[in-house]
Amino acid sequence: MDGVSVYNLAHLSEPERLLVHETLLQAFRQRHARAPRPLAFITPNTCTRQLLEEVLQAQPPHETSDEFVLNCAYALLSITVHPAAMDILERKVLAHDDPWLCGLAMEGLTRSVPGTNASERLARIVCADATEAPQLGAADALLIRHGWRLEDPQRKAETLTLMRAMIGDDAAARDAALLKVLKTPVQGWPRP
Repeated sequence: MDGVSVYNLAHLSEPERLLVHETLLQAFRQRHARAPRPLAFITPNTCTRQLLEEVLQAQPPHETSDEFVLNCAYALLSITVHPAAMDILERKVLAHDDPWLCGLAMEGLTRSVPGTNASERLARIVCADATEAPQLGAADALLIRHGWRLEDPQRKAETLTLMRAMIGDDAAARDAALLKVLKTPVQGWPRP
């Protein structure tokens, strides 16, 4: 639980996978915040989905979610479409009260399965938010979700132009940039 990349978990042998799964289940039962996402990664099945859903169902509506609940929402959205999980993450992003947890929620929206409406939610934040940080984060998340990356030398200049338009003062330029980004297919996660 000291932190391991999900990419390392992809290369486990079957005996290792079983051992890691049991360890993650124990950590999950103890509400360890780092357990939900790796658990969903190595066992994206019905049992894992039910465990994650139970945590979200126990969360009182409109109450502030802790790191464990946010990670459960993130993990659930990495394997299935779940509107309540989307609501939890979006509420945390909009609360903009804890940079670490808001960043975690933003990452969960970014990496949610393509069938969710995360892109539409992120676009709404870009258009509606009056504070700089959520708008900038949502624009960045939207670009990443749709495969616009600064690391891509062929698209770097265009990605920067789209980012500037999305966070700029010109509403027409912002809307045109959003439309272009939203027309690009969502990239699945995890990526190599």
